Amino acid sequence: MKRWHLLATRIFCSAWCAAALLAVLTSARAGEKSEGGARWPLVYADDFESGSIEDWEPTDPKAWRIGNDIGNHFYSLFQASQYKPPVRSPQNRSLLKSVVVGSFRMDVRLQSTGRDYPHRDLCLFFGYQDPTHFYYVHLGKKTDDHCNQVFIVDGAPRKKISLTTTEGTPWGKGWHYARIVRDVKTGTIQVFFDEMDEPAMTAKDTTFTWGQVGVGSFDDTGNFDEIHLYGEKLKRGENNIPPEGFVALFNGRDLTGWKGLVGNPKTRAKMSEEELAKAQKKADEDMRKHWRVENGVLIFDGKGHSLCTVKDYKDFELYVDWKIEPKGDSGIYLRGSPQVQIWDAQARGIGSGGLFNNKKNPSKPLVMADNPPGEWNRFFIRMVGEKVTVYLNGKLVVDNVTLENYWERDKPIYRTGQIELQSHNTPLYFRNIFIRELPSQ
Repeated sequence: MKRWHLLATRIFCSAWCAAALLAVLTSARAGEKSEGGARWPLVYADDFESGSIEDWEPTDPKAWRIGNDIGNHFYSLFQASQYKPPVRSPQNRSLLKSVVVGSFRMDVRLQSTGRDYPHRDLCLFFGYQDPTHFYYVHLGKKTDDHCNQVFIVDGAPRKKISLTTTEGTPWGKGWHYARIVRDVKTGTIQVFFDEMDEPAMTAKDTTFTWGQVGVGSFDDTGNFDEIHLYGEKLKRGENNIPPEGFVALFNGRDLTGWKGLVGNPKTRAKMSEEELAKAQKKADEDMRKHWRVENGVLIFDGKGHSLCTVKDYKDFELYVDWKIEPKGDSGIYLRGSPQVQIWDAQARGIGSGGLFNNKKNPSKPLVMADNPPGEWNRFFIRMVGEKVTVYLNGKLVVDNVTLENYWERDKPIYRTGQIELQSHNTPLYFRNIFIRELPSQ
C-alpha cells in the first residue's frame, strides 16, 4: 500500500519509475529462475513507517537515521561514516540484526543522495559473517574494476567476482529498485536494478554459504526503503554459524585457522624461531593427511596428531560439538594443556567432560551426561584464569575447577595458549566450534 500511496501523491514520479515499480510488484520470473520455481518464505520486511531502526546495526550509528519526505519514512545514511574497516571495503554499512540466511532474495527501494561523480554508489551486503568476511554489490555510476561490480571480502581487500555487469548504474535524484537473488548451493548471484527481467550483474562463488544482509555505501550517502527479505532462515549455533558474540574457529569448509601439533608448550618455548617454523611446516603437512572437512564436519581418520588453533587464547567461552565411535577417545586441550576429556562413557563407566589429568583438584565429571557413541554431543567450556567450568549437553559436569599444568606440575596453568583437538588413535568428528574471548580479570 505504501508504494501505491507514494505513486499517487508524488507528482514528480516519472513514467519509468512507475514501470520499475510494476516490475517489482508483479514479476517473479527472476526469482523463480534461481529458486527452481519455488518461492522462499518471507523472513523479514521493513518500510520504516514505525520510525524504529532497532532491527539494524550500523557501523557508525551517528551516520544513520529515519528520514521523512512528504510523510514517507525511510532509512537514511545521511552523512559520512567515521568507521574504518580492517581491510579495504565499504565504510558505510548497516546490517539486519539477528537474521541469518542461506539462499535468499532481497528486494529494496533505494535512492542515491551523494555527489555526482563516476564512483557515486550505494551498496547491498550479504553473506556477512564478520568485518573481514562478506559479499557486497557495488552499484556504481561508471563501471570499472572497482565500481559497479560484485565483490568478496575474504580476510583481505575486496576482490571483484562479477561475471557480467552493465556500463554503470544510472543514478539520478529519484528512487530505484534493486534485487539480489543468491543460491548458495550453486553459488549463483544475480543482481537486478529497476528492470527485473534480466540481471544487471551476475557472479558465482561458494565461499560464504550463510550470513547477514545489509545496506550502505562505500563512501557516499543514500536512502533505503521497503526492504523485503525472502530466504532460508538459519539458526545461530548450528551449521557452523556462531551465536551472537562468538566467532567460528571452524568455518565448515576447510582447515583455515588450524595447524598441526608441534611438541608441547614447554618444548616449543625452547625452540628458536627457525626451529619452530621448520617443525611447524612438517606438522602442517602431516596434519593435512589425517584431518579433512566433509559436509561441514571436521573429521580425523584416527591416525596422526592433534589439531591446533593458529591463534592463542587467554580467557574465553567455547562451544564444541563432537562425536566419537565406540571406544573412541579424545579431549580438548585448553591453552595447550590437557584436558577436557572425551571418551566412550559407556565403555569407561565415567562420563566425558572431566579434567582428566588433574592430580590435586577434581578430575572426574559431576554427572554422566554423554550421548551414546555415534551421536553428537556439545561442550560449553568457560575458562577464566586457571578455573574451568564445563557443561555437557546442557548439564554441569565441571564447576569452576582449577586446571593443573600437566607439562610443568610446579607451575600454574599457562596464561595463554592454543586450543587443541586431541588425537588418540580413533576416528573423531567435530563441528560448531565457537569461541568468545573474555576481558582479562
